[in-house]
Amino acid sequence: MSQLKPSSNYPASLVESLKNVKLPLAENSIYSAQIEQFWDAQEKMLEETEAFAQHWFERRHEAVRTALETARNVSEANPSEPTEAIQNLTEWQRNSAARLVADAQEWLEIMTRCATYVAETEAEAVDKTVDDVTARARSATKSSNSDPV
Repeated sequence: MSQLKPSSNYPASLVESLKNVKLPLAENSIYSAQIEQFWDAQEKMLEETEAFAQHWFERRHEAVRTALETARNVSEANPSEPTEAIQNLTEWQRNSAARLVADAQEWLEIMTRCATYVAETEAEAVDKTVDDVTARARSATKSSNSDPV
């Protein structure tokens, strides 16, 4: 298997490549609405996911605390009365199932909000791009049809 050798002028060639791309992008800002929308959507999705993760960890901490409490209750229960231990375990399992449902429900809500946000803002970005292209076309047409001064 051949290995690529790093070029000593790699950073310089990368900089030159970026300079070649920079000029067309700087002159052609019709994509600015989509670029801005993309990064705004990324930020929104990160915020939503961060909130979900925070809530998920809170639910996991609660699960551990209640598991410890349940284990203590079960171990302290009267061995001749197993129903108390079974009730404690059943209650913990019921609450754990509710936490898992909350995880799934919150995740679905986050995905729905993110998809809605992306779809709405993408439509707005496309409209803005069309408006920008139309305005540039009108401006270019006016310039070529104008009388010399």
